[in-house]
Amino acid sequence: MRRRATVVATLLAAALASLPLGQGLHAEIRAGVEAGPAPPATAPAEAKAVALLRQQAVRGDAQAQYDLAVALDCGRGARRDPAEAFEWLRKSAAAGHVAAQGALGWKYMTGDGAPRDDGAAFEWLRRAAERGNTSAQNNLGILYAQGRGVTANPVEAAKWFGLAADKGAAEAQRNLDALRAGRSHAVRPSAAPSLQRL
Repeated sequence: MRRRATVVATLLAAALASLPLGQGLHAEIRAGVEAGPAPPATAPAEAKAVALLRQQAVRGDAQAQYDLAVALDCGRGARRDPAEAFEWLRKSAAAGHVAAQGALGWKYMTGDGAPRDDGAAFEWLRRAAERGNTSAQNNLGILYAQGRGVTANPVEAAKWFGLAADKGAAEAQRNLDALRAGRSHAVRPSAAPSLQRL
């Protein structure tokens, strides 16, 4: 359990790393996450940061919606609530947040925190992949390779695996190799998109 908390804190820090440090709320959350697993004394500060984040999310800030989804899914600064996390992720994705689009597609693809829906997975992963999201490119390749949510198309699968592999995604390179060896059943999704445990 302690190891999972450390992994979640590290991954949450990575997810928040893309935010400008000048934003007080996001910097406050990032500072708490980068410090690692929080001792009980910092819980009120995290809860305050999440409450402020929720205010921004309610006002329609797509980045805040994404960050709130991460916090709720991980139980960082708030009670863990995967259902509410999914709703904030969905809102952020609909507002055009590329990492949220990739994460939402992954959730639909794997059925982790959402009903498995290959058609919805394809649509969200396609949006994120076309905007350069490496994890989404790999996962879109899987859908094409296995004919999930779209007609199987090994040429398209190879294209998306190749784009992700060119950026250094080892799992995409393994998937490309498996596809070329005629083992489309052996391709595997990325561990999870940018949030890792969202």
